Amino acid sequence: MKNTLYGDGVHDDTPAIQELLDSGSGCVQLPSPSRNYLITKSLRLHSNQELRLDRWTEVVLAPKSNGPMLVNDDFESGNSRIAVTGGIWNGNNTAQAPNPQMVAPTASNEPNSMRRMAMPADWPMDPVRKRQITLPELREDELPWHPKRYWGDLMLFVNVDQFVMRDVTLRNPVTYGFHGAKITNFTFENITFDFNEGNPSPNNMDGLHFDGGCRFGRITNLKGACYDDLLAFNAEDGTIDSPFMGPIGDIEVDGVFAQRCHSCARFLSNGSPIRNITIRNVHGSFYRYAIGFTHYFPQRPRRGDFDGLVFENFFIAKALPLPSDWNCCPDYALFWGEGKGTMGSLRVSGVQRIEETTAVPTFDFEADFVIDHAIIEKCTMENHLAEPIVFLRNAGRIRELVLRDNVCRPHHGVENVVPFLNTGSIETLNS
Repeated sequence: MKNTLYGDGVHDDTPAIQELLDSGSGCVQLPSPSRNYLITKSLRLHSNQELRLDRWTEVVLAPKSNGPMLVNDDFESGNSRIAVTGGIWNGNNTAQAPNPQMVAPTASNEPNSMRRMAMPADWPMDPVRKRQITLPELREDELPWHPKRYWGDLMLFVNVDQFVMRDVTLRNPVTYGFHGAKITNFTFENITFDFNEGNPSPNNMDGLHFDGGCRFGRITNLKGACYDDLLAFNAEDGTIDSPFMGPIGDIEVDGVFAQRCHSCARFLSNGSPIRNITIRNVHGSFYRYAIGFTHYFPQRPRRGDFDGLVFENFFIAKALPLPSDWNCCPDYALFWGEGKGTMGSLRVSGVQRIEETTAVPTFDFEADFVIDHAIIEKCTMENHLAEPIVFLRNAGRIRELVLRDNVCRPHHGVENVVPFLNTGSIETLNS
């Protein structure tokens, strides 16, 4: 081995670790360091390779590295059979360039609006223009995604078949903990999110963020709060941050534990289908929504396309956002359907909500949200607040709605629950 593996938290371990990865070994297992490993640029994993660390071995991204800690080595042609096992992967976000989504030409802090910081003078060099980009260029409608353009991801994997991540802590990313696109036949097990309050704020800090082309996956035992979507299934994301736009589907999630988290899962479609996803056994509190079916980009003409979505055994309630949150957003329902979306089949079973924080509905379908067939069953809503809470509010269009075995109960006899409020249209209602 030509390069020295230090593990002292001072010297750069990137050359030595990359040398091991480039050796062709099927399993690169790093020894326990005296302190922690320090890296200065992305480690590239190859096909048929596992990178293995002890569970509590920490790898820290050096200041001003401004890039992902881990990537696969061939985004274009793709890789297969890559695994990441163990370790605490620390993005050291306060020492990197700030969140690109939170900068503006000049600082702004208007009341009841999104706060932004001034774009720093030492913003990372753009890999395409070979210069520092201007802020208008940074906006999502000005630039396409580029694999080396700074976005703040902790890990970035694109076009990988048979990807596995187990027993990993994702610590302090600038934006997304894991960012993937065109990831197929994947497994995530025992993932912990250990996030500080960001750089410069607790915003856009997703846990596992999946863009288009992700299919056939199982995700289990996720723990810790994220300051954006803990799970993002975004078939068509922003132009600048999306490696691929297209269908997402055939994914099972089992076990989410998150207190005072932004949201459990977001489903975002502007026309590409999101199909056949099940999420079950969720415990926690959420300050934006628990589950959101969103369109988000009003300028995109195609409707959101969702079908075959199943949610079971949710023990959830609302939470208050962090005082340091820079985004002023509405307080959405726990299950929220944004307008300009079409849902084929939706089934929700076993939501248990004891609410002590915010009196928003449990389910809320906006105007121009269309559902073909929905089953909501075996749910309980208990209101501990003085103001009334609506269990299900519909302003959209539902062809067939099945409501059965649901219980809405006030606390201490106060009549402050509204089981159903419909200002939209429902062709058939069964109970």
